Amino acid sequence: MDNSAFEYSMGFSSMGYSFLGVMVLAAAVVFFMVFTPAARADNQKEVNFQPPAGPVIGLLADKVISFKGIPYAKGALGDLRFAPPADLEPWTEPFKAFKFGPACYQELSDTSFFGLKTDSIVSEDCLNLNIYLPEGTKSGDNLAVYVFIHGGGFGIGSGSQDLYDGSSLAKEGLVVVTLNYRLAASGFLASKHLKDLYGTTGNWGLLDQIKALKWVRDNISAFGGDPEKVTIGGESAGAISVSALITSPLSSGLFRGAIMESGSVFTLKANPPSFGDLILAQDQAKLLLASLRLTDDAWGIKAARALDPKIFSRISPFNPELARPAAFSLFPVIDGKVIPFDIQKVMKAGQHNKVKLLLGFNQDEGSIFIDSQTEEDPIYNMVATTFGPKGAEEFWRRFPVTEEFTIIDRARLSVKTSFFSAGMKRFADLHSDHADVYFYRFEYVGKEAQEAAIGAYHTSELPFVFGIQERLAPLGPSGQKLKEEIQSRWVNFIKTGSPNEGLRTSNQIASQIASEPTCQALWPKYDPSDPKVMRFGQEVCEGPLTESLDLDFVSDLIFID
Repeated sequence: MDNSAFEYSMGFSSMGYSFLGVMVLAAAVVFFMVFTPAARADNQKEVNFQPPAGPVIGLLADKVISFKGIPYAKGALGDLRFAPPADLEPWTEPFKAFKFGPACYQELSDTSFFGLKTDSIVSEDCLNLNIYLPEGTKSGDNLAVYVFIHGGGFGIGSGSQDLYDGSSLAKEGLVVVTLNYRLAASGFLASKHLKDLYGTTGNWGLLDQIKALKWVRDNISAFGGDPEKVTIGGESAGAISVSALITSPLSSGLFRGAIMESGSVFTLKANPPSFGDLILAQDQAKLLLASLRLTDDAWGIKAARALDPKIFSRISPFNPELARPAAFSLFPVIDGKVIPFDIQKVMKAGQHNKVKLLLGFNQDEGSIFIDSQTEEDPIYNMVATTFGPKGAEEFWRRFPVTEEFTIIDRARLSVKTSFFSAGMKRFADLHSDHADVYFYRFEYVGKEAQEAAIGAYHTSELPFVFGIQERLAPLGPSGQKLKEEIQSRWVNFIKTGSPNEGLRTSNQIASQIASEPTCQALWPKYDPSDPKVMRFGQEVCEGPLTESLDLDFVSDLIFID
């Protein structure tokens, strides 16, 4: 087994787990590096660009031009809290984009294994983005653009975290954009009064993402990007966001391709206590406001907008222990405006954004969400809540606890299928009738994950996608090959709409086929009648989606519009 990097979770997780404690000391130096912004190097040079938003100065270093903390909308302060994002007026003085802007309000902790540390700067004036360009890029170069939306359970995270450093992808000839969006209650409070006022509710963070995409459309050509060649991507909450944007009429024409890593809009239907439902989400918001002695009306919202924003991030964190969900974990809501009410009907009719799609999940998605010491009662309650009483009976009948599969195994399977893989297959099934789909299954297990018995866990593919493993730990031959394979295929998809096109991958394919004739390195288009995936593990091979029938079974229990 290669000595692989320990891939840090920026997905749903916001706190540590007892069974991960054995890795904390070994990872301490890496943790510090991943989340500590780098100091400005002496060899950096200033570079000037002139987008319509206003003049911007970036920095060139190590063959990458970076622009950090560029605002794309007004800060969500005062009357803009719990409201759609507002346009910024163009600025005239050069904006020095030398350091990352504030992250959006969230819970901070020095003892948390995941998330932002307490010395991180957070603010409601957080709607900013970062851009990475290859050295020598100039206006009009028409490079393909990758806009990445971070994960974090819609409660933590930032586009500025080093895990999402776009430098490696930029060196492959892409313009890379990462962004912040409002989190927790600030981003997803589903007030009924606000629905009456704005026509939508509970999706302020998604509206931020759409606003950022419009900023990219209007400004990215000045940075050498082509607004007609935009691919959006995300992991976990970011993947849920991407699939929501695929279904949303409000994002029509803003991107031509999409990448979804470990999440889909159907995840909303598996997430208590709102299950994505508008009425339940409004009831949840009413209870949240009542806990602050406020009402869901004009007076209550005005009072809520005057409160310290820390209150809302503190009262609505996402609890990653899914057997013990928090009462006020807030996700986007299916509201009929940002996200259509009948997602499957809309997709079957082809009334969504019919873009080329690359998507997939990790082999052991559920491992970090169920502590190995979790008692039986919370697990049975979780399954009953997720599937309903009758559905839970069917789940346990199909997946019984045995000597081979413990109740912890089954709990993790429940999380993997209901939150991640089943919804992604259902999304791929529907989308593939209208556009090309490429499906993957990530199976690589690094040394530390193997020792902790958590397998190819949620988020473990991210360092390979962003090419940051060498910063964390040395990679052996198969790990290095995996990094090259994943990056080249992601880059080819972003550039061409196919992971198989491009000289770099063509050469690797020819070499791999010659040396490993049993491996099919060409990534097949997804076909629901014969579902095949690209398997990224110790080897990179095409193969069947072995759990296909189980995923359909879970989908039929949960994802019914």
